[in-house]
Amino acid sequence: MKKKISVLLLALAVLLAGCGKTTDTMENREKLRVVTSFYPMFLLAQAVTEGAEGVELLNMAQPQTGCLHDYELTISDMKLLEGADVLLINGGGMESFLTQALERYPELIIVDTSAEIELLTVEEHHHHHEGEEAHHGHDHDHTHEGNPHIWLSPEGAAQQAEAMALALAELDAADAALFTENAEAFHEGAHGLEHKAHQIGIPEGEFAAVFHEGFDYITDLFHMEKVFGIIADEYQMPSAKELAEAADEAKGHGIRFFLTAADHGEIYAETLAAEVDEAVVVLDPLTTADEAGCSYLERMEKNIEAIERHWKEAAE
Repeated sequence: MKKKISVLLLALAVLLAGCGKTTDTMENREKLRVVTSFYPMFLLAQAVTEGAEGVELLNMAQPQTGCLHDYELTISDMKLLEGADVLLINGGGMESFLTQALERYPELIIVDTSAEIELLTVEEHHHHHEGEEAHHGHDHDHTHEGNPHIWLSPEGAAQQAEAMALALAELDAADAALFTENAEAFHEGAHGLEHKAHQIGIPEGEFAAVFHEGFDYITDLFHMEKVFGIIADEYQMPSAKELAEAADEAKGHGIRFFLTAADHGEIYAETLAAEVDEAVVVLDPLTTADEAGCSYLERMEKNIEAIERHWKEAAE
């Protein structure tokens, strides 16, 4: 961990050296303006900056945006970035739209919170339109070097929070100790979530199907074996053939966990879960704001409790 911290500090020092916005300049500001790329990063930054009087925390993408796979910068986003001192991003390819921002605001400090984290790999997904063959060029292949939904791993989120704390401490010396203290408290809370997940008693290798790309980190947390994943959105739906193959796999493996968000994938999760007389588990990907304003740790605890309830019902 000491090595990782050293690497992060060195990388940040190099970044600051090449930027027009120096620490001295920021100390002359009334508050450090911190912008997060989207809501999961906002939740983590909230935890890190809690109680810091010298920080103004703002979120860029609207709280109901969801994941940023197809996101494009708006005029209001550009204005927000123009006045930002630092932008905290998830990284891992999530914010592909940032090229435009970097070109327009070359002095903007960007902290990639995934820089020191090993991502889960993403399997290639093939979706074919009905009645069309792959060689006609109508199939949609999606390959990623890694799964960027790191925040759905409590340990991964804790590492992201630590990266934020290290970076912000370099920019706001007055609140540096507080950032460190908050990150440590968050790590302790994340460790508690992991402990709670493991105490449920789900056997290692329990089969699962996922209908949200980020829930690979949930199966990893519970040491489940993902049999298949169907990722659907309004532009890309699974074919009848793919669903039929998934139904056969669900029956063959006796899958008891069908993990979905309340989105386009839920109807497919329910369809396939019915094949083995199971209910779906609807989880929160944390990509949008909730009315209660719950923290990251509170929302992730609810996800773990949803898994626990389903396991108890399945075991009865």
